[in-house]
Amino acid sequence: MRHREDSHYDMPLPLRVAAPALPNNREVALRCLNQLKLRFKTYERYKDDYTAFMEKVLSNGFAEEVPPVEAEASNEGKVWYIPHHDVYHPKKPTKIRVVFNCSAEFHNELLNKHLLQGPDLTNNLVGVLCRFRKEPVALMGDIEGMFHQVGVAE
Repeated sequence: MRHREDSHYDMPLPLRVAAPALPNNREVALRCLNQLKLRFKTYERYKDDYTAFMEKVLSNGFAEEVPPVEAEASNEGKVWYIPHHDVYHPKKPTKIRVVFNCSAEFHNELLNKHLLQGPDLTNNLVGVLCRFRKEPVALMGDIEGMFHQVGVAE
C-alpha cells in the first residue's frame, strides 16, 4: 500500500491468486454501454445526471481513461471491464448514484470471486441505538464518495 501526496492511498486489488486468468468480458461492457446510450437518448435528465457524475469521478481523479494503446493491446487474462449502472434513491429523485458491478458474470467468472472478502464492518442497529443513549450529544455523518478514496495500483 502506498500513501499518495494528495492524502489518498493506492493499493493492489486483494486477489486470492496473484494473477487470475480472466476471460475478456469486453462484450458484456459494450452491451451495458449500448443500453446506457439508449437510455441517454430517451431521458435527457438521466443523461445529464449520469454524465455529471462520471465527469466528477474523472475530474477528482477517482478514475482515469485508459490510453487507446493500452486498450487495444492484447492483455489476455489481465483485463476485466466493470460494467456500471445507475440507482436513484426514491427520497432523492434528483441525485444519481452509479454502481460499479463487480458481480457481473461472464463465462461463469466474476471479479468478486477472485477477490478476498474483508470483515463485515456494518454496525448492529441495536448497538448504534444504545450508543446514541450513552452520551448527551450524538453525531452523525455521511461520507460522500468514500469508496473512491482508495485507488487501485496499476
